[in-house]
Amino acid sequence: MINLFIFSNDLRLKDNQALYEASINSNALQAIFIFSPKKWDAHNESHLKIKFQIKNLEILKKELENLNINLKILFSDNIEEEPKIITQEALRVKANNVFINSEYGVNEKKRDEELKKLLEKENIDLKQYDSSIINPNKLVTGSGTFFKVFTPYSKSFRNELNQDYLDLFPTPKKQQNMLSDSDVIPEYQLKDELKENTLTVYEPGEKAAINSLENFIENKITNYKIERDFPSKDSTSKLSIYLSSGIISAKTCVANLLARSEDLPGSGEYSWFNEIIWREFYKYIIFHYPRVSMRKSFNKKYDALQWRDSKEDFDAWKTGNTGFPIIDAAMKQLITTGWMHNRLRMIVAMFLSKNLLIDWKKGEEFFMQNLIDGDHASNVGGWQWSASTGVDAAPYFRIFNPITQSEKFDKEGIFLKKYLPNLESLSNKEIHNPSIELREKFQYPSPITDLSFSRKRAIEVFSKI
Repeated sequence: MINLFIFSNDLRLKDNQALYEASINSNALQAIFIFSPKKWDAHNESHLKIKFQIKNLEILKKELENLNINLKILFSDNIEEEPKIITQEALRVKANNVFINSEYGVNEKKRDEELKKLLEKENIDLKQYDSSIINPNKLVTGSGTFFKVFTPYSKSFRNELNQDYLDLFPTPKKQQNMLSDSDVIPEYQLKDELKENTLTVYEPGEKAAINSLENFIENKITNYKIERDFPSKDSTSKLSIYLSSGIISAKTCVANLLARSEDLPGSGEYSWFNEIIWREFYKYIIFHYPRVSMRKSFNKKYDALQWRDSKEDFDAWKTGNTGFPIIDAAMKQLITTGWMHNRLRMIVAMFLSKNLLIDWKKGEEFFMQNLIDGDHASNVGGWQWSASTGVDAAPYFRIFNPITQSEKFDKEGIFLKKYLPNLESLSNKEIHNPSIELREKFQYPSPITDLSFSRKRAIEVFSKI
């Protein structure tokens, strides 16, 4: 029997159910990766993330070959072409089955439905497996509807979770025969040389991901709840870089956590587990409420909100030239490293959508185009939280003050000085909101908006809706 397995955002061997299932009843198994730069651009996937995925794919290719599994590269211009291309390949190798881990975005669900139809016509089975820890259809409210609020969802998630959900799938079985030699993985060049240097910071490979997880649980998680909001501290797991591409599974993270630590309310372990559940929740939301996957407001009434169209302000925000040090340092962290601390993601998103009153979708798109850990569901969910248009949204009148946020979470200006070196000689008090004289002296821009005025403006516009 010959099987095909299609890689998507699941670039790993361990706890990869579809890959494991494909390996246990076959004589030969071919893994496929679809190379599709036009699709990646259409989905706003950052070039940095794709380059990192390809580095992981190089490692994965060698590990697959050790199991007599060859890696085939297929080429596609868009997601609509993929069902036809996969079906043609299945026919070429005379495959009996095609295995995938399901994705929950609108386009991905349509692709999988079309693939199933095409394969059925050729008497080939499509076997699909959950990419969530718990199937999205299993978690419902007491009245049988799907959750819209995180807290009851998280309670249901924790109540449903048992060891059956935490059993990890082993690496695939070694195959008797190798169908053919693996393909050469195409080059993928980054235009920005700075981003090429950035990649050296993030070690690719499943082994590196698991080491990062173990190091975090052993050395950092105890203080996670206390220190996670301070961007100058190395207190977060950084596992989002691996989770977003499926180099490690969320289930692996939870299983390792619960095997080593007590998950008690108020603990660092509990807080970090909650962050994993948030990731699952946002996947759950795009599965059950497709309009969110289409970058529409979860709360439909906010589709009518009148956003400002200010290219000047948006450009200042994108480049880190707003005149608010915490905003500017955060944006420079993003554009130079491809990553941003979670507290800062909330601050800059709320500043754009509330203080500048610029459509959150523009910020969400910019994040996806620059983040090495960009995850469609989490990114849309996080932006809608900040913009008060989504599930579990911050009330529209909750608007972070970037100056007080800076004073609270970077009191000594350590993070600010790292990304705004022209301000490093300022005192811990001055650096959060430099005077006009200091701005002129150190060539730092004046604020592009008045915080009091812009807050009132946002509340007025949102309250009309």
